[in-house]
Amino acid sequence: MNIFQIIFAFIEKNLKTVREIEDSDERKKQWLKIVFGIVLALGYGALHVPPYVSIREVIYAFGILFITLYVVFRALKYFKLI
Repeated sequence: MNIFQIIFAFIEKNLKTVREIEDSDERKKQWLKIVFGIVLALGYGALHVPPYVSIREVIYAFGILFITLYVVFRALKYFKLI
C-alpha cells in the first residue's frame, strides 16, 4: 500500500464520519483533518515530480486526470453503480 492509498483511506473514513456528526465543533475538526490530508497528499506528490517536468506538463496532467475522473463518475452514475 503506497502513501496515496493510505491518505485516501484516511480521507474517505473521515468523510463518512462528517456526515454522521451533529455537533458543529466535531464537524469542524473532521473537516480540518480532511483538508490536512489533502494538503499532505498534494505536498507528497509535489516532492516526487521530476525536476525536468515543466509547469505546463503538470497542468496538462491535472487536466487529463480531472477529465478522466469526470467521465468515470458520469459512467458510474449512468449505470447506477453509485
